[in-house]
Amino acid sequence: MSLRRFVILAVVLALTFTTGMAVQAGGSKGKVMKLDSTANVVVLEDGTMYRVVPDTVFIVEEKPVKFEALQPGTTVVIQSGEAVQFKDGKYIIIQPSASPTSR
Repeated sequence: MSLRRFVILAVVLALTFTTGMAVQAGGSKGKVMKLDSTANVVVLEDGTMYRVVPDTVFIVEEKPVKFEALQPGTTVVIQSGEAVQFKDGKYIIIQPSASPTSR
């Protein structure tokens, strides 16, 4: 294997690993369906919605991007977004369900 192919393979593997780790570290991956810039909410194609909070990070093609740079159809990893749902004309925070305790 030539050095160039080895370097390319190493970069591809590193980028794949980075995206996988971002999703596993509490991030969500999906395709942007809609943006509500008034409420700072991203709606993904699967219907999940995330409000931007100060520590929210968007990753597109392995690079962090700003909310304003997102476009419908873009595949994005969202880290530290606030999960919300739209109800009665407002975005409401989705509370994580409690884990059952074992006895």
